[in-house]
Amino acid sequence: MSQYSPIKSHNAAGIIKLGSVTRGWISGLAWSPNGDTLAIASAGGLALYIQGFGGAPTQLIEDAHEGPVKAVAFSRDGRLLATGGADTVVKLWDVDDKSRQVHLRVSLKGHVDAVEALAFSPEGTMLATGGVDQTVRLWNTEIGMQLESFVGHEDQVSCVAFGLGGNVMVSGSWDKSIRLWDLKGETRGTVLGMHDDWVRHIRVSPGGTLLASASKDMTVRIWDLYEATQLAIYQAHYAGADAVAFNPSGDVLASSGRDQLIRLWDVASGDLLHTVEGHTKPVLALEFNPAGTMLAAASGDNTVSLWAVPR
Repeated sequence: MSQYSPIKSHNAAGIIKLGSVTRGWISGLAWSPNGDTLAIASAGGLALYIQGFGGAPTQLIEDAHEGPVKAVAFSRDGRLLATGGADTVVKLWDVDDKSRQVHLRVSLKGHVDAVEALAFSPEGTMLATGGVDQTVRLWNTEIGMQLESFVGHEDQVSCVAFGLGGNVMVSGSWDKSIRLWDLKGETRGTVLGMHDDWVRHIRVSPGGTLLASASKDMTVRIWDLYEATQLAIYQAHYAGADAVAFNPSGDVLASSGRDQLIRLWDVASGDLLHTVEGHTKPVLALEFNPAGTMLAAASGDNTVSLWAVPR
């Protein structure tokens, strides 16, 4: 039995820091679906901590891209890892069943500027990517080929996600908009809503129906994807919100920002549950592990920290 409890509304105030590692300028985090691996994307390459956290990574690929690794994601079955780089390339990596280490399968080329974001579809057969070239692109991961390129944003695309069971892609941009791309119909690039400044990050709830967005305008917003409506605005982080993450049950939302803080929110009520201090620079990425017992946070202070609630 785990020595840590799932992070929930009733115990969020009991969260403590377990430890941290230094990895250089960090841009993305991803937990494997079974929770045994934490992948870290940074200016120093791709680092994997496998069945342990602290010290040197189990696998470090410094030349994963020609330049900083900007984004990282696991497929839901854990067999694939995707990375996007400042070198404009998207890479798919096979995950070894036994060692859990990764090996390059294919490089995907189509973007003409840095790849800032990526996300697997629920089935893992498609990958969405977004980049500085203002496009959202859709790739078939089984044959390693671009399916479509979507144009509509007027500035760089900073975040992408799949919602509603994988039937829509969602993207956020420096142009302040969040757009919906219907993969089953003809509605492409519909504006879900606008922030007052550029959208830094989005995350779809475990049920696929809610979207959380973080913006430079200092707010975190909650959206209903079915109804295409805004449900709530959290006045979240002074100087800007950078990242959001739902816990696996979808009742707690973590947010972080330029104020160096992590905040935990009750999704149903919108109440602030707890504020976490511990970093000395903006907190740029957040990721709950699949069991919901740990929250990984990456900061501009060049560290990744783990937070948990002891039993």
